[in-house]
Amino acid sequence: MRLHRLHVENFKSISSRTLTLPDSGLVIAEGLNEVGKTSMVEALDLLLDSRLKAGSKATRVRQAQPYGTDLPVVVEAEMTVGGVRLRHSKQFLCQPQARLEFLSGPRSGQILTGEEATDAMATIWDGTDKTLWQALRLMQAGSLEAFSLRSSTALTTALDRAVCHQSTDDDATPDPGSATGADRDGESLLAAVQHEYEQYWTPTGKPGKALKAATEELDALQTEYLGAQQKVAEVDSVVADLEATREDLEAQQKVVGGLRVQADRDAADLTALEAVERAATEAARAEKDARRDLDGVVRARDDRSAAVRELAEARQQEQTAGAAASEALAAVDQVEAEYAEADRAWRAADDQVRRDRTAWEEARRRAAALRDRARLDRLDQLISRLSTLEGELRKTEGEVASNPASSAAITSADTAEKTLTEARIRLDTASPRMTLTRLSEQAPQLTVDGVPLAAPEAESGSEATGTEDHRAAQDQRIDRAIDRSTTVEIDQAWRITVTPASDVDDLVRRVQDAEAALAKALEPIGAASVEQARDLLDRRRRDESAVEDLRKRLSRELAEAGTEVGSDLGEEVTLAHIMELRDQIVAASAPADTEDLPQSLSRADEQVAATESELEASELEEKTARSARDTVSERRGQAKASASGAESTLRAVHELVDRLESRLADSRRQISDEELAENARVATQTHQDAADHLGRATQELADHAPDEVREAAEGSARRLTRATERLAQAKSHRAELTGQLRGLDREGRQDICDELAGRLHRARIETTALTRRAEAARLLHDTLVRHRDEEHRRYREPFTREIERLGRAVFGGDLAVHVDDSLTVTQRLLNGAWLDWDQLSTGAKEQLGLVVRLATAQLVDPADGVPVILDDALVYSDRVRTARVLKEVATGSRSNQVIVLTSAPERYDGLDAVHVPFR
Repeated sequence: MRLHRLHVENFKSISSRTLTLPDSGLVIAEGLNEVGKTSMVEALDLLLDSRLKAGSKATRVRQAQPYGTDLPVVVEAEMTVGGVRLRHSKQFLCQPQARLEFLSGPRSGQILTGEEATDAMATIWDGTDKTLWQALRLMQAGSLEAFSLRSSTALTTALDRAVCHQSTDDDATPDPGSATGADRDGESLLAAVQHEYEQYWTPTGKPGKALKAATEELDALQTEYLGAQQKVAEVDSVVADLEATREDLEAQQKVVGGLRVQADRDAADLTALEAVERAATEAARAEKDARRDLDGVVRARDDRSAAVRELAEARQQEQTAGAAASEALAAVDQVEAEYAEADRAWRAADDQVRRDRTAWEEARRRAAALRDRARLDRLDQLISRLSTLEGELRKTEGEVASNPASSAAITSADTAEKTLTEARIRLDTASPRMTLTRLSEQAPQLTVDGVPLAAPEAESGSEATGTEDHRAAQDQRIDRAIDRSTTVEIDQAWRITVTPASDVDDLVRRVQDAEAALAKALEPIGAASVEQARDLLDRRRRDESAVEDLRKRLSRELAEAGTEVGSDLGEEVTLAHIMELRDQIVAASAPADTEDLPQSLSRADEQVAATESELEASELEEKTARSARDTVSERRGQAKASASGAESTLRAVHELVDRLESRLADSRRQISDEELAENARVATQTHQDAADHLGRATQELADHAPDEVREAAEGSARRLTRATERLAQAKSHRAELTGQLRGLDREGRQDICDELAGRLHRARIETTALTRRAEAARLLHDTLVRHRDEEHRRYREPFTREIERLGRAVFGGDLAVHVDDSLTVTQRLLNGAWLDWDQLSTGAKEQLGLVVRLATAQLVDPADGVPVILDDALVYSDRVRTARVLKEVATGSRSNQVIVLTSAPERYDGLDAVHVPFR
């Protein structure tokens, strides 16, 4: 079984994810915890569980749906099972559906849906080695207990081949009467019995297609015979039904006639009622219009009264606002005079502050010029010393940077050189040798791969034979290893071709790969050999030591410089910082006349202190004057705001009065107060008359009992319709029965019934015989399988050998295990003592369990195998054991699918794998 693609939607924390896998190799599916790595495997199990239909609401299905949603859970997988590539999908919970599409094989292009798809997939999956499917996975929350592989058909088949191969190796020409020959005869007999058994039974012991088809055919004939008997009885039934239909039709015709007379009377009463309803509706419309006119007149009269009141209130507000505005303007004039006096006092104090600050800044400038001059002299000396050191340091660092040698690169080159040496030794050991010697001077001309034996100056056509064959030609003798196809020609009359075994080609390729690996390892260093690379590394180390010494000297100088120049540079001092400080001092120092400077720094400081005292006194006086002016300014602003607010209020009220007077005048020009009162009186009387007329019309309508009349009319119409429909159905049924009676052929139906009875009898005999043969095949099959299982105890040896071969690369060369008849590892040899599985440490159980899974995957034929799935494995293993196990995982993935789900992908960085990130 091969898994090509897995797609999941709305499964726990996964919204949508697709995992595409190569046919073989190592796949690293990496992601943080709770990103849904294990959920991908759980989704695949949900899809392949034949007990879970698409419409299932089992706990496992409901728990897979994202919490608080009604989204469908979708799982789709593309895989190859039994040599057939197919795509299977299920959608659970919301709009459940199932689909199976055959992509190759005899059913290629066929698509099944619903339960047919689920049942077909279940039949296909039944042929898969489920023991192997469960065993070759190491899940995060799985058990570390020992597991049995005895029921794995793929493994036992592989071990069968291994046992037979071992028997053949022990005796190259076995006697047909020997045990090996007998085993082959037994296997042939078992294969024949197995073939006969599979004609009738499935691998799980259920009836197969032939037996099931015979049973289904017998059931179908039984059903068809009963149907034929029923058709014979239908003729008599049709005659009886036709007579009953005629009597029912006469009775229904009488009922329809009476219902039609009653429906006509009820329809006339409904017509009279509708005329009264129209009159009542018209009266209601007239009353509504009169009420609307009355409401408009009353509303206009109320609006006129409100306008008069609003105008009187606005005139009173206008008088009050005028008085307030006059008072606010008088207060503003008084505060303006106070502010002008305070502003004049502040301006005089501010001018004095400017004059005193100018004198103080000039005194400070002269003192700073004296200090900067002395500091610049010290910085120039320091910069000179540091520049010299940094120049030497950069030169040495450049030499280190231009040298690509490193310890890791040398180690890699050493490893590659060692691998190349071992590969050449293996090639030389495994290759056959050919020796050609000239025995006389008159011997015919001999040429080896185009190189004459007597012509040492001839050029060889290949790197493998050039040097060796040249020396041999000088000695009139060739002695060389045959690591490729070699041609020997004798006097252009004979050509002899010597070809080595196929395994030598593999060794040659390994030598070539090792040479390429060594060249690749030396290429980044720029060396032609490992020795030259080591010289480059020694030179780099000397340069690095010199760099370290120069850096220490520079650090000491910079530390002393930090103390010398003070704290202006901060905690870390560099030459660039010192030069930047010097430039800042030069830029900040204004050019000064030397004659204008004080005699000494102390005299300059005295001038600074004197001018500073004068500045502080004038600033205090300015601050007092400014505070007095600000206080008056605040009062002035408040007075102006009050005056502005009073004026705004006065303007707004005045505009309101003008607007209300204009609006009232316009309204009175349109209609006077007297006309409004008259209109109200007329509208009141009109509405009263309409209301009286509406009351009379409503009473007349109630007297006609409209609900009863309408219900009677609708009821009689419905009854007439239903009776008419029943009458039409009865006529149609009578015509149908008449046609059936004409078309029925009772004699023909009886002949068919008699023929089916004979076929049913023969089918019962054949099915009974087939069932007896199937039972006999099953009995023989079970007996032979039982005896074969006794022989299969020999499976332990090749299985144990493969586990120990892989395990010794992880645990060491002294590893030994004990495997029982159920193909379960029960003990391990440690330090000369046998330990039961339960006595092993958690890490050892985890590592040995993974080795058993890898050994199983290596033994099983890839066509019969299943993917190896590792979910965050090796969590209990140390780094050394982890590295060894991962190396075996990478080796085992060359011919198998190995899927690793992990939150620590850095463990697998050194392996040739496809990385798939999960987010």
